[in-house]
Amino acid sequence: MMVTVVWGKHALPVYWAPLPKSGSSSLKQQLRLLKTALKIFKPYPVVVLADRDFHSPKLALWLSQRQVEFVLRQKKSAYVQLQGEVDYQPLKERGFAPGQKGFLCDVYWGKRDQLGPFNLAFYWKRQYRGKGGKDPWFIMTSLPTLEQALSLYACRWGIEMMFKDCKSGGYNLERTKVNDARFLALVLVMAMAYCLATLAGYGLKKLKVNHYVARLNEHSRRRPRHSDFGTALYGHLWCCGMEVWTLLATELMQLKPHKRLN
Repeated sequence: MMVTVVWGKHALPVYWAPLPKSGSSSLKQQLRLLKTALKIFKPYPVVVLADRDFHSPKLALWLSQRQVEFVLRQKKSAYVQLQGEVDYQPLKERGFAPGQKGFLCDVYWGKRDQLGPFNLAFYWKRQYRGKGGKDPWFIMTSLPTLEQALSLYACRWGIEMMFKDCKSGGYNLERTKVNDARFLALVLVMAMAYCLATLAGYGLKKLKVNHYVARLNEHSRRRPRHSDFGTALYGHLWCCGMEVWTLLATELMQLKPHKRLN
């Protein structure tokens, strides 16, 4: 379980803790992790972004008591009570449909706990040519507007990118198969390397040389083919390749001098 800080379109690892078993984390484990992480960001305004694993209204209450803003995605089975209603109903039975979005204030959460009031932001992407959001976004938030809630939750995509880079997209962390102590040491080294690589890739883009060290965009992709992390890895190979291949290229040109112009 890991806490990251969103930085641009990326997320940089800050603090983490191992779980005793596979599966979802408990509220007690989440609070223990956040207590330590929030101390690091104490001088700064903080908004906690989390997926459906952190859906508990008790977590939202704990954050609001510490004056920490939050954007927590909810499961469609979550029970809510809207203004003017008496009974609690699950979100999946409230008639939301693709193409809808909205913002509801002063919503009470949890049929058993009845905590709140917290705001509810919902967004269900319209399907187009068979593609689109299969599940809506149900977001419990302390933010005052729909635009703020959706734009900040969209920043959580950087966390998914980070995990992909640390697994199949880069460091192949899932293939190490080491024991617990070595795994934590490996995560520490990986976190430092990932931060350095991401910052190096960002520097290459600022210098406007990223097109030389990474593959170009594909026509079918709207987003860049490589992140700052991937650009840094390709940049390292490119620089090493220039040193290694220079002698080989020179020897090749000497063998065929009429090809030098090419």
